[in-house]
Amino acid sequence: MNGKNKAVKKERTPLGVPRQRLAVNSKAGYKRRWINDRDDRINKAIEGGYSLVEREDADFTDKDTANRNDSLDNSMSKVVNSDGSKAYLMEIPIVHFTADQNEKQKMIDQTENALRHGEDTHGRPGAGGRYIPREGIKIGVK
Repeated sequence: MNGKNKAVKKERTPLGVPRQRLAVNSKAGYKRRWINDRDDRINKAIEGGYSLVEREDADFTDKDTANRNDSLDNSMSKVVNSDGSKAYLMEIPIVHFTADQNEKQKMIDQTENALRHGEDTHGRPGAGGRYIPREGIKIGVK
C-alpha cells in the first residue's frame, strides 16, 4: 500500500469497557453539569446563575455521543435520557458554584452539630428519654 492510500486508523474502544458518554470539555472559571429538563429545573438553574452551553462550545470526549445528538436545535448541547426526557449542559461561574457549595455545607454542619448534641428537629436535647453522653455524640470516621 502506498503512502497516498493510508487509512487513518480510528482509536479502538474494546466492547464492554465503560465510557463516559456525557463527558465534555471544561471551561476555565466555570463549573459545567448536565441538568435534566424535569420539574422546571432548567428555569430554576437559570434563576440560580446557570446558563446553557452552546453546542459549538461543547467538545464531547466520546465523539460517538456528539454524533448521535444531532438535532435541528443546535443552540445548546443536549442528550436524551432513557425515559425520553432531555438533559441540557449548563455552566455557572466557579465563584457562584463555590458559594452554593459553601451554603450547602453550612446546612450539613448545622445538622451534624445538632446531632452531636442530641437535638431533634425542634432543638430540644434529649427529648423522648434519649441518653446523651456528657461529651456529646461523636460523628465521624474512627
